[in-house]
Amino acid sequence: MIKAMKFHFEKLINRIAEADNQEKIKENETILMLSMLGLMLLLAAVISGIIGTYWQERLIMVVIVTGCLFCCGLFMMLLIRMKQDTRLKTHLMSMALLLGLLATFVAYYQRVTIIFWMIFLIMIIMSNMMIQRTLFYYMLIAGILFFPVSLLYYPIASIQIDDAFNLALVAVLSCIIVASIVTNRIYQQILIKKSAIYADTVSQKEDLNQLYDDVVAHQQQLKAQNELLFLYNTQIEANQERLEFLAYTDTLTGMPNRKMILEQIDLMIDLNKENPHHFALVFIDLDNFKKINDSMGHGAGDLLLQQVTARLRKTMDDKDLLGRLGGDELAILIRRQISDEKILGYTQELLNLLGNPFRLDDKAAIITASFGIAIWPVDASTSGDLLKAADTAMYKAKAMGKNCVQFYRKEMKTEVLYKMELENQLIEAFEKEMFFVEYQPIVDVADQKKAGFEALLRWEAPDRGLVSPAEFIPMAEEIGLIGELGEWVLRQACEKIREVREQYDIDIHIAVNVSAVQMKRPDFLAGVKAVIRETGTPPERLTFEITESVFIGNMAQAIEIIRDLKDFGVMISLDDFGTGYSSLSYLLQLPIDVLKIDRSFIAQIEKEEKNNRIIGSIIEMVHGLGIQVVAEGVEEIPQFDFLKDKHCDWIQGYLMSRPLGDVAMAEYLLQQRDKD
Repeated sequence: MIKAMKFHFEKLINRIAEADNQEKIKENETILMLSMLGLMLLLAAVISGIIGTYWQERLIMVVIVTGCLFCCGLFMMLLIRMKQDTRLKTHLMSMALLLGLLATFVAYYQRVTIIFWMIFLIMIIMSNMMIQRTLFYYMLIAGILFFPVSLLYYPIASIQIDDAFNLALVAVLSCIIVASIVTNRIYQQILIKKSAIYADTVSQKEDLNQLYDDVVAHQQQLKAQNELLFLYNTQIEANQERLEFLAYTDTLTGMPNRKMILEQIDLMIDLNKENPHHFALVFIDLDNFKKINDSMGHGAGDLLLQQVTARLRKTMDDKDLLGRLGGDELAILIRRQISDEKILGYTQELLNLLGNPFRLDDKAAIITASFGIAIWPVDASTSGDLLKAADTAMYKAKAMGKNCVQFYRKEMKTEVLYKMELENQLIEAFEKEMFFVEYQPIVDVADQKKAGFEALLRWEAPDRGLVSPAEFIPMAEEIGLIGELGEWVLRQACEKIREVREQYDIDIHIAVNVSAVQMKRPDFLAGVKAVIRETGTPPERLTFEITESVFIGNMAQAIEIIRDLKDFGVMISLDDFGTGYSSLSYLLQLPIDVLKIDRSFIAQIEKEEKNNRIIGSIIEMVHGLGIQVVAEGVEEIPQFDFLKDKHCDWIQGYLMSRPLGDVAMAEYLLQQRDKD
């Protein structure tokens, strides 16, 4: 209870100290005085009952005085809760206090004269704690009235010092101490607040001084800026020439940019209009530059471009102009009139020069480039057309295997247009779902009733008919569509496995081709697993056919992806074995389940003894590694007999079946089941 009272008084004192206007101060100090005086009157009621009984006063007198004091104290406590005007509360509080004092005066004045006036003194002191003077005036007037009355009715007062007197004296002294403590706390809080206000004032004054200093400093700075304005204007004029230079310069390499190259071509055309002299434009594109950016970062790519241009400049003729068209595309304007043979020899020398390794962040990088050459005015009459012709020749160089030089020929334009049209049709075919899948059986040599299938993507273009996968698959890889196509084929295969199971109660195994480009995509594994889970396909019913190109570049990463697929349940088959760089020792490192011997070996069976021995050795050695063998491209019975004799596990080819559509595949499966 004492803690609660202390918390209540502390709260009221803090409110008084923190109040920001007089009305709030008056309201809170009135509540504080009501709390203190109410407690004092309740305490006085208790003490009155004790000393009245002790002095054996009349019972009716003790009850009246004690009751009066208790009611006055209780009334003050109730006033705290009442929602009345602060001034009215103060008047009611003063009246209740006077009533309590009057009761004490009438009952005990003769016995405790000194204590009575001490109580009166306490009330006057406490009334001075308030901003409002109402209580003080009440106490002052009461004191003026009580004094003559006491002289009139009690001219001679005696002091009876006994236990009751001592109790009353202790109570009064306690009230004096409490009142002094409360008064001290109030003024302490007020002093703290005023100190904080003073500190804020000092801080604000310092801020104002700092602001004034800042204003003065800004004025001085403005003056200095005004003085420099003329100088800046002069510098702007000087920088105008610099800006014009930058408008024609590539910031990374410091070479002329596309705009300057085209303007220089236009200038050459204007100079040679009346007396035409041939000049050449060489379009250069760095092969596989994106791989440098992806594997080593764009910083390494920028450094490579700087080193390439620096190396070319050292070897080029001073009369020629080297520029950067953008990205990894460069151009050389050969302004000299030289023969096509010399141009070819000159550009071939530059091409060979780029074949030497570059150092990028302590790592060696080897790149190649494709060169396309166009001659003015033979191949084009304007700068834009000349650039397009050289660009077309460069793409032809890329199509021929990259790392070579090609002169522009008019038929190239037709080829480029054909390729562009085919690319557009390929994208449209994917968007409109114009692809379909055929399934070619892969038959068990020992038990020809058992067969799996290979899913083969087909595309029938509206004006072209069936387009060879050898033509559109590389194109899909080049334009970034192979990932979506590969995922679509996988989904078709998974749905086919489920469809056959549901309709014919037959469990089939399907092999799906996965390209190196598709497998190197960051989202490859997540996409594959998502499709298999969504279709509810058992992973062990799938085989992914990969080629050796998957392992070129980052073999460790490729092996890690394959192991992840195998852990998931998918089988792995190495396709086209014998056409790349694989060796039997190389196979020891590859976590594969099946090896497919390329059709070029199968076609030579029974024609070359050396070829037969190679195939036999491959089958025997691969079996020794625990890997199954599939022979693809089997079209003749002697080929089948030879492979069976060599214990080849599976065969695939037209001898057993052509690729089958959905209906033909269903018939094939039913025939195989009927044979059982």
